[in-house]
Amino acid sequence: MTNEFQVSPNERGVIRVFALSMTNKEAQALKDDPEAIDAALGASVDAEQVEVFPVSDLEGVGLVGYLVEGNAVPPEQLSPDRTKLEKLGGWVMIVFSLAFGDRETVLEPAPTLTLIGTYGEVRTDWRATETVEADSAKPYSAPSETVKKKPSDAAMSGRIAMIALLVLGLLTWLMIRIGG
Repeated sequence: MTNEFQVSPNERGVIRVFALSMTNKEAQALKDDPEAIDAALGASVDAEQVEVFPVSDLEGVGLVGYLVEGNAVPPEQLSPDRTKLEKLGGWVMIVFSLAFGDRETVLEPAPTLTLIGTYGEVRTDWRATETVEADSAKPYSAPSETVKKKPSDAAMSGRIAMIALLVLGLLTWLMIRIGG
């Protein structure tokens, strides 16, 4: 009997957690060798998107906390497996969707890998929940012409003062020219 798991093409936001039944030396070798990861999963994957580590590295946070806080898995998704995840010791392998490069893949994990669970990350819901009814939101609703704004009183006062200074300056220059 084989344990095969189908991965859909263009899969996003899915995390698979495997328990590793192997010695520390074997697990460390798996962690350090991308080809060993491919062999263990029975498929070619991007090893950069696979984490292999001892659960003891998560002291204080725990595997459940790491999945919830570090990988945005909703706590209610972990409820059925929570006890298993909390009691899990030794080494684990976490495989993220990006490891499959948007390809449809069949995983045939080695007998030393046990799938604990498959979880989805919290995703942003981009669907609009309400429609905008304002006239300004309708297409082509902008005014057809740009309306020129009337200058403010301060702008007009500034212009008048500038003209008066120019006239005074011109008169002063004429008086100096005539008198000199």
